[in-house]
Amino acid sequence: MEQNNQAILPAVQKKKRKKNPDQWFAIGFVSPAILVLIGVIALPILRGVWISFCDCYLKNLTSPTWNNFSNYAALFKDGLFLQYFGHTLLFVTLTVGVQLALGLMFALLLNSKIRGRNIFRGLLIIPWTIPSVVVAIVWRWMLQQQYGVINYLLYHAGITSTMNLSWTMDATLAMAAIVIACVWKQLPYMTVMLLAGLQSVDNSLVEAAYIDGTNKFQNLWHIILPAIRPVLITSTWLAVTQNFQQFTIINNLTAGGPVTATTTLSIAAYKTAFQSYNFGQSAAIGVIWMLFLLAFTFLSNKSNEKYAEMQ
Repeated sequence: MEQNNQAILPAVQKKKRKKNPDQWFAIGFVSPAILVLIGVIALPILRGVWISFCDCYLKNLTSPTWNNFSNYAALFKDGLFLQYFGHTLLFVTLTVGVQLALGLMFALLLNSKIRGRNIFRGLLIIPWTIPSVVVAIVWRWMLQQQYGVINYLLYHAGITSTMNLSWTMDATLAMAAIVIACVWKQLPYMTVMLLAGLQSVDNSLVEAAYIDGTNKFQNLWHIILPAIRPVLITSTWLAVTQNFQQFTIINNLTAGGPVTATTTLSIAAYKTAFQSYNFGQSAAIGVIWMLFLLAFTFLSNKSNEKYAEMQ
């Protein structure tokens, strides 16, 4: 009897390994999407990685020549890459930090029982629906040195001593300008994400804490924020990756200036490729940029997994 079972077992396992018609049907539906993803994502990435190890200019665009790590060495040799990377980290840190703080504040406000909150929720989405090019042009006019409304308001509020404040010709003000414009554009998305997280918090825990004598700040720090931690991590990750790739607003508002004060990795890659026509070095910038985001994504996922295991 035991020998018969041992003889039947391999046949049963072999039968299980065979895909049933439903599985083949599902594969047939999914395979076109997979092929499209390979064609528009995987192959361009692999092509870009290969180009980053080649001399690639307009003259040999169709037949790049292998140069090992020359492009990567050139990036670090003059120190400009580290400068651009520092500008990117500063821009991303400021933009994500400000929109996270303001987004949480607006989400808490819109989650409370205030009059007309549904109207405010609708109005809040408007900046997110405006194209980035339009946002950049609007803020460029608002920050214009001679007749910009921002300078007018700052002057009459007593914050500045002159109305001729040049936002795009000063390194600090130029960085502040692109941060303000990007925060204004992206804040609605952050607020909606955090508002969705707040609405999933168990109100009975908050009410029980109030009965035990806690104040609003203690409730926020010890109950609400831990409850929405996965949303906070995901929202922050999305904001970081989005702002690392921010190009449109920066290019149309400051074009990376003054000099290189707001030149981030996206602006550097664009200028290297389409102004210097050094496509190999531009691809090298993109590869390092991609590796950093992959590492950040890995750490973010690990943080989410550890938090899930603790629950």
